[in-house]
Amino acid sequence: MADVVVVGSLNVDLVVRAPRLPNSGETISAQSLDTVPGGKGANQAVAAARLGVSTAMVGRVGEDDFGQLMRKSLGDAGVDVRGVLPVAGQSTGVAVVIVAPGGQNAILAVPGANGAMGPEAVGEARPLFSSARVILLQLEIPMATVIRAAQLAREAGALVVLDPAPARPLPAHLIRLVDFVTPNEVEAQALTGITVRGRKEAADAAQELLGQGFRRAIVKLGPEGALFAGPEGTAHVPSPPVKVVDTTAAGDAFAGALAAALAQGLDLHEAVQWGCTAGALAVTRPGAQPSLPHREEFLRFLEGR
Repeated sequence: MADVVVVGSLNVDLVVRAPRLPNSGETISAQSLDTVPGGKGANQAVAAARLGVSTAMVGRVGEDDFGQLMRKSLGDAGVDVRGVLPVAGQSTGVAVVIVAPGGQNAILAVPGANGAMGPEAVGEARPLFSSARVILLQLEIPMATVIRAAQLAREAGALVVLDPAPARPLPAHLIRLVDFVTPNEVEAQALTGITVRGRKEAADAAQELLGQGFRRAIVKLGPEGALFAGPEGTAHVPSPPVKVVDTTAAGDAFAGALAAALAQGLDLHEAVQWGCTAGALAVTRPGAQPSLPHREEFLRFLEGR
C-alpha cells in the first residue's frame, strides 16, 4: 500500500515553446510542440514517487490514447494506478502550455474527465487510504471530491496537504480538515486579500490563513524559497539559486517533495526544505513530469546546499 496518496487531475500537456507570450488577439510563430504527461495531481504523484516514497494516484482519464499515455507514464514512475480509471464519454484532460524564454508560461486547461470525477470515485479508492500517511490534494477536480478525499484522509489518520491551485474560495468545512495549505504568492493573495511581494507579506498572509482555521500554512515564494507558519513558529526556508529554464512544474515538485518528506516523518522545516530543493531542480529542465527530479540526484543536490 502507499504512504502518499494523491487525489487529483491528470492532463496531457501540449507544450508550445514561443519567443514570448502572445498578447490578446495576436498570432506569433512558435518554435516547437511537445506532448508531455502532466496535470497537477499526476505531476505531484510522480514527484513523490521519484523521491522513493510509495505513492498511489486517484483520478480519472478518458477512454482515449491520452488516457493510456497517462496511466503508462505514472506506472513507469512507480506510481500505483489502480485508482486511475477511464470515464465513458469523456476525453482525458488537456493543458496547452505556452513557455517563453526565461521560464514564463501561460496555460489553457480543458478539464475533460477531471471535471467528471465525483466523490464516489474517492469512495471506490477508499482501500488506498488505509495505510496512507499523507493525502495530497489540489483544486483541478470538483470541490465536492476534494472535500470527500479530505474526510476519508482524516478518518484514516493521514495528514492532509492542500495545494490550493487554481485558487478559488474554500469552504470552511474543508479548511478544518487541512493540515498543510501551500499557496504561492498569487494564491495566497486570493485566499487572504494580502498582496504578497516578499517575506513580510508572506508572513502576514500565513498568519491570516492560520486565522481562517488552517493548522499550518506554507507560502511559496518562487526563487526566494518558502515561508511557513504553525505551532512550530514562523520561519523562512531559502531556495537554492539555479538557472531557470521552465517554471511549469515548480509548484508540483514542491508539493510532491513536501508530501514525501512528511510521509517519512521529517519535521516541518526539513519538509519545506525538501519542497524548495525539488522545485529548484525542476525549473532547470523543460516540461512538467520530465523535469521532476529522481531521488539520487535530489539527495546529492540537497546535501550540497
